[in-house]
Amino acid sequence: MNPVTRELILKDLRLHKSHLLFTIAAEFLALAGVMLKTETAVVVGTSCFFIALVFAGCLLAGSNILNERKKQTLPFVMSLPVSPVQYSLAKLIATVGMFLALWLPLVAGALWMIEGKGMFPHGIIPAALIILTMPLLGFTIVMSANLVGETEGWNMASVLICNSSYGLAWYFILKVPAFTNYWGGSVAVWNSTAVSVLGGEFALIVLTLVLTFYVQSRKRDFI
Repeated sequence: MNPVTRELILKDLRLHKSHLLFTIAAEFLALAGVMLKTETAVVVGTSCFFIALVFAGCLLAGSNILNERKKQTLPFVMSLPVSPVQYSLAKLIATVGMFLALWLPLVAGALWMIEGKGMFPHGIIPAALIILTMPLLGFTIVMSANLVGETEGWNMASVLICNSSYGLAWYFILKVPAFTNYWGGSVAVWNSTAVSVLGGEFALIVLTLVLTFYVQSRKRDFI
């Protein structure tokens, strides 16, 4: 990896360190609330989990990509010995890496509550992983829209579309017998519906990242 590319990645991590630490702290605070095991605590804690993650993902994509254009620092960055492709790669690695630092503790915490603490039946694991992957997919779309579109309009449109889709997706899961019939079971059932939905989510994430990098590599007017 180009040393300048590596420094650009580290620069983004340094600039967003406090943002990441605050969001991780909010996630663990929400997790602590869920562990109180009362109905209100579980509902509020779970909601805060997703709100913190979705909100952080929207802010992260905008601040790490659009700010360099808004603050007019992109021309200076591109004057360094780095190509547009290397710059795009640095942005993708830094932005996705930072979000994964927020998303992975959420997934680990949810699985720990099911497997380690036994707070929920094992049958809920497939649906839980599908729901947990939705913010990752939404973040990928928002980040790609910011990187390709390069304007506030693209950012606002992608955020609005993704955030308004979560409720519909959750409603779909709550109504599908392939998920609800096994929630109370002691074993996680990976039927064709669960595998297809989860696999589809990750396929869309990979496809979005590949298309984003391809479009960025074909740009002629980068600044």
